[in-house]
Amino acid sequence: MRGVWWLLALAPLVQAAEPVSSTVREQHYMVYGRTVDDIRRSIIERTPVRNAQAAFAGNTKSHYKTTYRLVPVAQTGCVLRNAAVKVESVVTLPQLAPGTLPPAVAAEWRRYYTALRAHEYLHVEGGKESARATQQWLASMKVSGPCHAARPRVRAAIEAYIRMLDQRDRRLDAITDHGRSQGAWLDARVR
Repeated sequence: MRGVWWLLALAPLVQAAEPVSSTVREQHYMVYGRTVDDIRRSIIERTPVRNAQAAFAGNTKSHYKTTYRLVPVAQTGCVLRNAAVKVESVVTLPQLAPGTLPPAVAAEWRRYYTALRAHEYLHVEGGKESARATQQWLASMKVSGPCHAARPRVRAAIEAYIRMLDQRDRRLDAITDHGRSQGAWLDARVR
């Protein structure tokens, strides 16, 4: 699962476009249990990642910040310059409380956590790719009319473009069943 927030800012004083930059931050919520069933129940009860239909063990949210300059050319023209896109991804994952686990449960937890984290980092990579694509798209954007009239159109176009790219993450979750097909599930048979 993934959500996107847009933070768009006009930067009229930017002198040169920056390359796409990306940061990743992990945050964890504590889960408890000594059996796979207990751990799974704890994840469902304690996860902060929910929607109207379900609760999810992990999540990645990407926040985009786009800067650019609109430069007047002639009296009625405008050109977009110095486009830069930054993406910050926040990955939410469960953290198992310290304690002694049966060896098979400990191994299952490590396997599961590794698969879940790998799945979430595919979303991080998707966010980076969306930022790169947005910056390239912005660099080639043609703006018509005076800058004051183009400003709201450019902002709306950026939001729509990033929403379109965000569908890649929804497809990833649909194809992998939110990472289950990649191993992000706890095997209840493990004792």
